[in-house]
Amino acid sequence: MALDHLLTEARRARLADDYGGAIKLCRAFLDVNPGAPEAESLLGLCEIETGRTEGASRIIKAAEAAPKSAALQLNLSILRERQGDIRGAVVHANSAARLDPRSFEAWAQLGKLLGKGEKLDEAFAALEQALKLRRDHSGVLMLYAVAALETNRLAECAATLDEAEALGLPKSETRRARAHLLRKRGDAPALEAFAEGWLIETPNEAEARIALAYALAEQGYYDRAAAAFAPLAGRRGASADDLAAMGRYKLGARRLEEAAHWFRRALTADPKNAEAAFGLARRSMFLGRMDEAQAWCRRTLEAVPDHADAFGLLTEATGGAISDADLAALDSALQKAVRRPEIAAKLHFARGDALHARKRADDAFAAWSEANALKRARARSAGASYDRHAQSAKVDALIRLFPREQPASFASAGTPSPIFIVGMPRSGTTLLESAICAHPGVDGAGEVPAMPFFLDGFLDGPAARNDGFDALNPAEIEQWRSGYLDQCRRFGWKGARFLTDKQPSNFLGVGFIARLFPAARFLHIRRDPVETGFSIFRRNFAQAWPFTTDLADIAHYYAEHERISAHWRATHPDRVAFVQYEDLIRSFEPEMRRLIAFCGLDWSDDCLRFHEQSRSVMTFSAAQVREPPSLARLSSTGPYRAHLDPLIRALEDFGVDPETGALRTRH
Repeated sequence: MALDHLLTEARRARLADDYGGAIKLCRAFLDVNPGAPEAESLLGLCEIETGRTEGASRIIKAAEAAPKSAALQLNLSILRERQGDIRGAVVHANSAARLDPRSFEAWAQLGKLLGKGEKLDEAFAALEQALKLRRDHSGVLMLYAVAALETNRLAECAATLDEAEALGLPKSETRRARAHLLRKRGDAPALEAFAEGWLIETPNEAEARIALAYALAEQGYYDRAAAAFAPLAGRRGASADDLAAMGRYKLGARRLEEAAHWFRRALTADPKNAEAAFGLARRSMFLGRMDEAQAWCRRTLEAVPDHADAFGLLTEATGGAISDADLAALDSALQKAVRRPEIAAKLHFARGDALHARKRADDAFAAWSEANALKRARARSAGASYDRHAQSAKVDALIRLFPREQPASFASAGTPSPIFIVGMPRSGTTLLESAICAHPGVDGAGEVPAMPFFLDGFLDGPAARNDGFDALNPAEIEQWRSGYLDQCRRFGWKGARFLTDKQPSNFLGVGFIARLFPAARFLHIRRDPVETGFSIFRRNFAQAWPFTTDLADIAHYYAEHERISAHWRATHPDRVAFVQYEDLIRSFEPEMRRLIAFCGLDWSDDCLRFHEQSRSVMTFSAAQVREPPSLARLSSTGPYRAHLDPLIRALEDFGVDPETGALRTRH
């Protein structure tokens, strides 16, 4: 009994980091019972943890003497981990857990090791088993929370972080995980508030600054993101990664030359920095320099052969016409990404484009389908799936709140005349904007993110629940106006009377925007819904567009888009001009003359030469708008018609004419 007590005390001393005391107790036990495997193993463990290499042989010999001992297998696992042999460490931790399924330490060790080996689902399961045995260990709770985060079990992650903090784990140890949790949830405003609080408490915390910059960029506030990140990029000896990150924020703010400066600085610091090379590839793409974009993509892939974004941009820049060697490299990258669904999805999208260019329609559609299935699963686990009921309810609310055109609210002096180009994604909004912006009297602001946020703020506020827009006070209205125009300035508005905004989500807010800007005009473009839906399905949209991953959801979103758009056309006939994409392509000049006149502009032949302009285009259509309108772009679905039957049926079920996109019936 006394001897057992010595080993028990030795274990406690080791766990308390009292290695000297643990070693003395083990040796006292061995003086009475020489060669006892458990004491030898524990002594060896304490020795290697204090830098004495002879401890390794003790652990190995003890495990050989008692191969059925879970405790000795666990110690052998710890040894292998310290030696850098993670695979061997997993084998022995697995043996320990199998020999003693009631061993909390064995399951915790196994879960930690599986996480290091990026076997995340298995790590989650092992840590879950450990916590069934003991739930008062904040360190293991933290490991479990991280495993939950990495496997997109976001609700479980949040609850476990709360539990770990309740047990006394300092918030300083949970903040990074909480920031990543908010990032995965796509809740940029909440992440911004969290990161700001974090910075107040720890002003020099780099992770907090990184989180704040990311949150601001996700909301479209790229200049603010760059300002938040500047202390990291500007410090002496800043890493190439930090310099490249600064370049990304400058690129998002459309400060292309400043972005190039930071990317080149990053490459000077590290010529193999993949993110800097990829940033220059994106910049080249935005400027329409496709050969240059391809060259930078290849440099990115030389540095990181499985860089998913570089494969995606390379297929865009080449129209999918990558070489067989490139396709083989892409397939190799896919094999490595099997446990990383977000990365795998990007690679499947790129693979689909490459197979599409090779006219392998069935294989291409299968690749896009797999990409979207991975994204749907990720959105589902994050609680961010497309909600048809919520979208329909939002349209209902807007129709109720804006039943007819109302006199505009007071206008500020010098209020410009924004031209809002609205429509479904992939419906021709970029083409139309490029033609409008070629006019010498128009500044292009691209896709300004502010207005959808303002609209949601209005819908979530008391005014929408009571008297509607009229319940707002002038100060609130002016704040929205000035905030929107400030963002337009950052996005390319140089002060011209006319400016364009092609943010697709603005189709929801026509009634709201019309009250804010008395001189605003809206150009609603609609495209064949099957072509539109197919084009959406092929593209890797951001998480903020959850409907894009499912053909039936695309059809539902299209129907709701047309329902609210028809309402705006009926209630704001003098503010909304409609154009069918197919008519625009077939009769480009007459349609453009009509739309230019509607906006209050004199005609300019520059609108017909939009593809010769050197302006940057930062959308999926960056390559297409460098070419004149072409009838060849009107139909791309022929080889895929059988695969698109679910889309066509869903459109018909939701009352949409599958040829024009018009509503057949209200639903």
